[in-house]
Amino acid sequence: MRRRRLLATVGTALGATAGCAGQGQTDGQPFSVSFPGDERLPTRYTCDGAGESPLITVESVPEPVEAVAVTAEANRDAIIEPVLWTLWNVPADRREIPAGLPRTASLDSLGGARQGRSGGDAPGYAAPCPARGATQDYRFQVSALDSPLDLPGGTANDDALDAISAATVASQRFVRTYERPADGE
Repeated sequence: MRRRRLLATVGTALGATAGCAGQGQTDGQPFSVSFPGDERLPTRYTCDGAGESPLITVESVPEPVEAVAVTAEANRDAIIEPVLWTLWNVPADRREIPAGLPRTASLDSLGGARQGRSGGDAPGYAAPCPARGATQDYRFQVSALDSPLDLPGGTANDDALDAISAATVASQRFVRTYERPADGE
């Protein structure tokens, strides 16, 4: 798992352009996704805002994709990167993953999609929250999966991340920066 993260980080550093990188098509068909913000993560998706999961628009999905997944990680260093969110088994025909998903293991509103968890935390999106006055990069990746994952909701984020990586046939990566205000700002 650590080697995979190291390679993913190197790939991001080498392939990132304008905050977006990744394999964007399969069999000549595009995988196109829109993610909020340009280079900065909007405050509403952090601990200083509503702390809600971001809105993601899936514009096109290549064949034979059967599901979509989303992962979010703090981009701190090449080896240890806290996983903030894993979401998988979003039906491939869904064109929008709405903002503010509940922190539940399974999401009936998204066709039974499932969310992972960090340690003893509740499943779902853990809002980025760097130290006060610090600036942090976050890596969001939206992946097209060749088949739904046979993982229960509430699976540990690291295990879900490995399964998502293994089933990915196309992906788009978005790096967003959040600068947390210092105390009193």
